[in-house]
Amino acid sequence: MTTDRGSDLVRRAAREWWPNLPMLLVGSIAVAAGWAMLRSVAAGSGWVALLGIGVLVIPLLAGVLDGCLRLLDDQHVGALHLVRRLPTVVVRSWRVTGPVTLVALLTDAAAVAWQRGGQPWMLVSLGICTAVLLGLVFVGVIALPYVLRSRAGVRETWLVGAFLATRHPVLVVGVLSACGVAVWAAAHLSFALLILLPAPLALIWAAAASEANLRGRVRLAGGGRQLA
Repeated sequence: MTTDRGSDLVRRAAREWWPNLPMLLVGSIAVAAGWAMLRSVAAGSGWVALLGIGVLVIPLLAGVLDGCLRLLDDQHVGALHLVRRLPTVVVRSWRVTGPVTLVALLTDAAAVAWQRGGQPWMLVSLGICTAVLLGLVFVGVIALPYVLRSRAGVRETWLVGAFLATRHPVLVVGVLSACGVAVWAAAHLSFALLILLPAPLALIWAAAASEANLRGRVRLAGGGRQLA
């Protein structure tokens, strides 16, 4: 049953592209503008790029993701509705992107320290930071959509994200792969072509998160618990 529903989510995500083009286009322009601005400001500065991605680009993408999640829940979402919700979505997304960005900055600092010092023991700090960062990114793929759909606090968001992500790693890896391709393409595309990336990525992300959420509800149905 969950497999059929998952396939249905993918088909619905594909069908939602054209009817909701204005909303997706507005959100994509905001994301592309944020990325283009960051790319021009953070050239050659790793920590500025990490900070900008975590505080600006991903939260703006979360606006499109929020709209796609609502579309898959059969809610009407217009361009004006997306714009009105964007400040709330950005602030809410920081509950996930904030910790990830902080650890990413610590990892960058550890890498710079090792490159300059060259001491073997510095690799321990770099290894720990890298492992924590990878774990947070993995869980964050599910935690971000969850915090957008609920009013959960930081603790609940990460606990639910960890529960779903560790039980559905294929969905998480699929989203991360799509993100990797999008980042690679965004590094080489002009602003006009950048606009084409956020909407498909958000639809893929929303479909994967919805499927993980559905499977989590089925898994917990026996215990009488439901995920928001």
